[in-house]
Amino acid sequence: MTEEYPPELRGLLKRIAPGWPELLEVGAGWYPLLARLDATLSVIAPSYVVQQVKSKFGALSFYADPSDDPSNFDQAFADAVRAAEWESTETCEVCGAPAKQYVIRMWVSTLCQRHAAEAGGDVLDPDPPPSAA
Repeated sequence: MTEEYPPELRGLLKRIAPGWPELLEVGAGWYPLLARLDATLSVIAPSYVVQQVKSKFGALSFYADPSDDPSNFDQAFADAVRAAEWESTETCEVCGAPAKQYVIRMWVSTLCQRHAAEAGGDVLDPDPPPSAA
């Protein structure tokens, strides 16, 4: 299954814990973000273990531990994961361009203008105008 991903993600895929599928449930636009995150985490915690990588509510959800001991907590590790998850909310899932979050058929996706237009999405406005009373 790892053959369907670019070579820069194969190291990340090898870190997936036994019993979890070797699957990255994200669009190709986030692959470079994942490759950078893997490089960072490999320095912080060389034996880190991944359980799951997916998109949830238009953001990266990266479930991993710094070691095979789930009670081992590392703040730098957690901060790196959180930073990548935040970065994903402004990165097109399809192409990696700057993006916003859109609702498309009741599903939140993070897309650039071009891919949002192709999908027929409505942008999520973090600051909606006040309603008229």
